[in-house]
Amino acid sequence: MSIPNQKLILREKAMSLPEWDNSEILEFIDNGHTGTNFERPAVQELLTMVQAGKINCIIVKDLSRFGRNSIETGYFIERVFPLYHTRFISVSDDFDTANFKGDTGGI
Repeated sequence: MSIPNQKLILREKAMSLPEWDNSEILEFIDNGHTGTNFERPAVQELLTMVQAGKINCIIVKDLSRFGRNSIETGYFIERVFPLYHTRFISVSDDFDTANFKGDTGGI
């Protein structure tokens, strides 16, 4: 799926959330970088902003768009993002950490 199509899906999801009205949407795109690790410029910028408390929700088209290493992806979703009170949504996987308080529902 092309980046413009993914952006459209993500914007629609963001606009469907009750919190949308007062939210700023930032886009982080690592086109041309492999998703097999988290040493991608946009992901590093995203993580820095999460740690600074500047991001409270991350929306991805599917889990593989965030990372293809399921162990590392799970680490961020289960350990890092909850520490910083950051919600994580994967649209195609119908996954939202707001629905799994305290666990990831076996992702």
